[in-house]
Amino acid sequence: MAEGYDAQIKALLENKDSLTKKMTKDGRSKYAVQMNELKKRMKADGVSFKKTLNTVKKQEREGTFDRGAEGKRKKKLRAMMAKEPQSVYTKGRHAGSKSDKIIEKDMAKAKEAMGDTKATQVDIAKHLAGETDKERKTRKETKKRKQTPGHSR
Repeated sequence: MAEGYDAQIKALLENKDSLTKKMTKDGRSKYAVQMNELKKRMKADGVSFKKTLNTVKKQEREGTFDRGAEGKRKKKLRAMMAKEPQSVYTKGRHAGSKSDKIIEKDMAKAKEAMGDTKATQVDIAKHLAGETDKERKTRKETKKRKQTPGHSR
């Protein structure tokens, strides 16, 4: 029974580009309306829509199913998925920014200490907060002391 729904989901995904351009009277795209109707039918039959959709998407990631007709966007997505993960987290990192300087400084220290170029974790939040390890330890000890019974808050 789920195989039939797999095929219906695949057909909708293949035609998604053209169906999203067509609008219905209530303002939704034809794709959204048809996907919603399919979801309701599956629920009535006791089949999980989420599991079936995830199965189809897994097939797409593995390369056994191709929705096609997406051109440049699909090629870009495939290239992104095939890329090796970066060793240093760089989201939001701009050359010359405060976080960039923190990362470079800590990475240089780590490389110098280890004598190689292995990537390490850099705690940017700690640096941006302006708190040293000693200050953090003191703050936590003070908080713990205040929480013990017999002390006033």
